[in-house]
Amino acid sequence: MSRATAHSAGMLAPDPPALRAPSRGRRAQQPPIRSYGAGSGTPFGGFQHANIPALRCNTPAGAVQAMATVATARDRRSSGGGSTDTRTGPSRRLRGWETVSMAAARPPRAVGTVKKKSQPQLSASASATPASVCTVTAGARTAIASGQGWPAGGLYGVVAAVAPRRSIPAAVRGGNAPTGTGGGFNLSPRVSSLPPHLIPLATHHLHHQRPDQETLAHRGSHAHRAAFGGSQRCNARALRLAEAVFRLHAIKSSGAAASVSGQTGALQEGSLVEYDKNDRGVLAVLVAPDGKKNWFAVDQTGRRQSITPKQIQLVLPGSGYKEADVAAFTAAAEVADMSLLEIAWEIAAEAGEPLELRELATLLYDDTTPKTLYVTHRMLQRDTLFFKLGSRGGSVRSYVPRSAEDVAALRQQQEAAEAARKAAEAWRVAVAAARAAKTRSQLPSAAEWQSGPFADRIAALKAIALSALPRIDDVTTQLALASIQLAGAGSRADPDVAAALLVEIGALRRHEPLQLLRRGLALQTSPEQEEEALALLASPPPDPDAASREELTQLTVFTIDDASTTEVDDGLSLERLPGGTGIRIWIHVADPTRWIRPGCNLDVAGRERIRTLYLPWGSVPMFPRRLAEGPFSLREGQVCDAMSVCVSLGTDGSLARPRVVPSRVRVSHKLTYDQADAVLAAAAAAGEASEADTVAPSADCSSMGLDAAAVADLVALRDAALSRRAYREARGCIEIPLPEAKIHVPYSHLDRARPSVNITRISQWDSASRGLVAEMMILAGEAIGTIGAEAALPLPYRGQVDPPDLPSTKALAELPEGPCRGFALKRCMTRSSVAAAPQRHASLALDAYVQFTSPIRRYVDMVAHHNLKAWLRGEPLPFSRSDIESLVSAGGEAARELGAAERESESYWIAEYLRLNWGAEYPAMVLGWQREDLQLAAFLLDREGLEVVARVPQGTVFSPGDCCVLVPTEVNPSAGFYRFYVAGWTSGLEAEQGEGEEEEEEGEQGWAETKEDVVVARSSA
Repeated sequence: MSRATAHSAGMLAPDPPALRAPSRGRRAQQPPIRSYGAGSGTPFGGFQHANIPALRCNTPAGAVQAMATVATARDRRSSGGGSTDTRTGPSRRLRGWETVSMAAARPPRAVGTVKKKSQPQLSASASATPASVCTVTAGARTAIASGQGWPAGGLYGVVAAVAPRRSIPAAVRGGNAPTGTGGGFNLSPRVSSLPPHLIPLATHHLHHQRPDQETLAHRGSHAHRAAFGGSQRCNARALRLAEAVFRLHAIKSSGAAASVSGQTGALQEGSLVEYDKNDRGVLAVLVAPDGKKNWFAVDQTGRRQSITPKQIQLVLPGSGYKEADVAAFTAAAEVADMSLLEIAWEIAAEAGEPLELRELATLLYDDTTPKTLYVTHRMLQRDTLFFKLGSRGGSVRSYVPRSAEDVAALRQQQEAAEAARKAAEAWRVAVAAARAAKTRSQLPSAAEWQSGPFADRIAALKAIALSALPRIDDVTTQLALASIQLAGAGSRADPDVAAALLVEIGALRRHEPLQLLRRGLALQTSPEQEEEALALLASPPPDPDAASREELTQLTVFTIDDASTTEVDDGLSLERLPGGTGIRIWIHVADPTRWIRPGCNLDVAGRERIRTLYLPWGSVPMFPRRLAEGPFSLREGQVCDAMSVCVSLGTDGSLARPRVVPSRVRVSHKLTYDQADAVLAAAAAAGEASEADTVAPSADCSSMGLDAAAVADLVALRDAALSRRAYREARGCIEIPLPEAKIHVPYSHLDRARPSVNITRISQWDSASRGLVAEMMILAGEAIGTIGAEAALPLPYRGQVDPPDLPSTKALAELPEGPCRGFALKRCMTRSSVAAAPQRHASLALDAYVQFTSPIRRYVDMVAHHNLKAWLRGEPLPFSRSDIESLVSAGGEAARELGAAERESESYWIAEYLRLNWGAEYPAMVLGWQREDLQLAAFLLDREGLEVVARVPQGTVFSPGDCCVLVPTEVNPSAGFYRFYVAGWTSGLEAEQGEGEEEEEEGEQGWAETKEDVVVARSSA
């Protein structure tokens, strides 16, 4: 009995008479040929029960031609004749079977139909002599070579027609026989006339065996060895494909009922089902009912759970399953060869019909046992690329093969998803590795992160970290959020969270200036500007003022700046007039307009930047550094182009006979403020000693390169500055004697966990050299303002209206001199303004004032230079009055933005300074009330020169100038926030007693509501 009996009784049938060996000659001794597959006699299961023309075989046309040629070649060797019907083409009659080749004019798919003879025909032909063998000619050969598909019987009908009976396939592989044992079919022609290119196709489609066996090692009790030019190995996938073709037709022609339910159906104890749990299929065996409808099920882990009928997705046939079967079925599904699905899809897609689960199981494994059904089901669930769940007919599941276009599109999506999954896992691993690094040096550098495989994620995280920039697109936001979640850093795309993650993995420095980057401020000049700077250095433009430049290299020129200053844009000289009749003061200003013309790229870039940005860790120059620190600056020992302002002073310090000229100067002495203070202090001490006829302290300044004449010039300049201040004070200038805090952080420390942060107190009232330089710069501004006003030149004149609510003289007199008076005055000051016409500056007590002395660092100073130089040459002015007003209007907002960025950066580093020195106490002096209604007072830290705000307990009475100790209670550098409390008073406190704890708590609540006022406000004298 055929093994097909295990599947369907209807699939077992006797072999067709045509395939039984005739009882004559030597062949009569051979046993009859039997079928070992699901059908008999033909390569298709249930062939004798099917409508043969309706069974479509989608075997490639080349394979069809190869198979036909094999049979034809064999037939030609064994027979020389045949019968041909002139109307329909050649025909071949075998016992019980008739093969007819349709006319060539018919569609190619109609060629080669096999018709079953009726019983009378079989009886009549039983004793007939076998018909002569015919060859495939005329229309049949044309149709075979046409490249079209064949009906199921057509392919094998042609083979049967053109080959002798001993060459007809003996059997097809069927039942559960493993490949290479008893299934398969065999042809044994000799193919001396077979075209070489058809040999592989014939081999692939006619010989079924495993890849590790010889291609021509046929199976079955009557297997022969075909001689296709020697033993060859065939492609394993082609073998699988051919095998699947035959199975599909056997399945579709059998018409057996489905054996697996896609719905719950009748459930019973011992049923094996798959149920849904959290969108995941779980295989389990039903062990007992749970109420009327539900069931207790046990999965492969042994867990017992109640499930509802609605949860059940699949019921496997049979009953009496045990818990061990669950594990066995699951294990079999885990090791299934998923590549088989593509082969099954290629066959099913050609057929174009839905397949039931049983049919797919037979197609894949030639088996429909419950385990095979479950394995097939899991394969379809795991890989949805090739098949989709079709509509249910009753309780039967069907699967529809996707179109080639859908498979290609879905494959692309799956490949993209898999690539994304791998990329996500790689990111998670990379973050974990970065977190495991013991030192910062073991982390990838920021450049490596930005150019490596995670560049897109780093860019997205940076976009979120700098989210104050223009709106970020959704794709970037989602990528950043996914990166944060994969790293376990949070669940929201928050700027601070993104920044913290970037810092943690080394893609950002620990102290990256996010305050600036979030405002869209560039920290470096663009490559285009750098290229233009190099071009300028390589080929300096002609100097339009070369003919009128005055040679002032004979003067002793001092530059006095901070030690960290790299852009030197002003210097001072003293010229003594012949005969001791007086002195002239020269203020030399750098001349970048000798290199930059209005409207050029560098000029436009400077206009956009407005000014140089000064930060605790360095500066962001307005122009490329190679220019700003190079030919633009007044460099020591070199001849430099400059714009020099010459003034004389009256006996009262008033300005007399100012003029401005293009010049060439040589810086003689480059001093720092500390060095200049030391020189002036030594000179003052020497003068006092001389008046007292005592030995003066050493006034030798040779170590700084200054001789006696240079020291005398510096002292004379200091005296002129004092005269100027007295002159302005007499005119009602408003001085605000508040110190400033100088914050310094080495640039190389921006990635350190504990950077070196220094805050020092500086004040022009505490430094003679700072007062000297400040007064000389004001003098130059007045000189240019006076020249411009007299010539009616449109220049950027700076002014300030009189403050309306200045403290009275009596009120100021009641305050201690110094910072307390400065604090009281500062609170009443108004903003300054810039206009194209002269205006009074109340604080400076000047009728006209133009900022002129910092053209490397301020764009409005360059505007003044351009117009003054054009006026001196007698040329049209590059900037009209309306141009200046437009520039001022456009630059005002940008200037305020820069100021805010500087304050935010300073607040960050102040908070970091307090964090690094946590627990320290800070001596301070109270300046006055900041907001008395909220009990907020302003304090000045003695050492640091910082002005801070702190709450004082209700009922505390203090006076400006009282001293105390402040202690920080909260610090948040990233927010630039810090909070102080008064730890104790050291002088001048009169406090009311009896304040209870309840009042303290109320005060704390009020403080919490106004904590934004805690951040220090730097003075801007």
